Amino acid sequence: MLLGVLLLAGCAATGAQYSEVASSIPTLRPGDGRIYFYRSSSMMGAAIQPEIQLDGVVVGKSQPGSFFYVDRPAGVYAATATTEVESRIVIDLKPGETHYVSSSITMGLLVGRVSFSLQPEITAKPEMSSLAYTGIAPLGPAAARGVPSTANPGASPAAPSATATPGSRSGRVSMDDLRGLLPKTP
Repeated sequence: MLLGVLLLAGCAATGAQYSEVASSIPTLRPGDGRIYFYRSSSMMGAAIQPEIQLDGVVVGKSQPGSFFYVDRPAGVYAATATTEVESRIVIDLKPGETHYVSSSITMGLLVGRVSFSLQPEITAKPEMSSLAYTGIAPLGPAAARGVPSTANPGASPAAPSATATPGSRSGRVSMDDLRGLLPKTP
């Protein structure tokens, strides 16, 4: 049982909380809108963390206790996540608008399914306040002070690379990553 608890604990997101980084999230560029994706902490489906795609491009993961955002030009976008079936939500993004998309895991036949729902800001912000930021763009005190980073200023957080190397932020774990956790043998 302890092993199960430890494994599920490893499924939770870590990082700076929304309440800590909200003031360092950049303002929108003219003509762009913002979409926040978030998932509250819950034991239900904690190990199920599918990628979220926006019009076929991976933008993050549905990870318990986490949030991230993407900025995009105004337009209609389809967000999808796939487990045993594809879940989909359509977002009509207008210039200057911010949308909040909550994801959760519901029961499926073989594995849990992702459920998306649009939330009003008055609901989403309190729900996000204690969630960990898992986006690509640097946020927090260093970003607010203007500390240089490798990120392109003003660019949206990029999708993780499909050809990532061990230790990268792709979310995939390789055998080499796991071997690094084993004790060294003489």
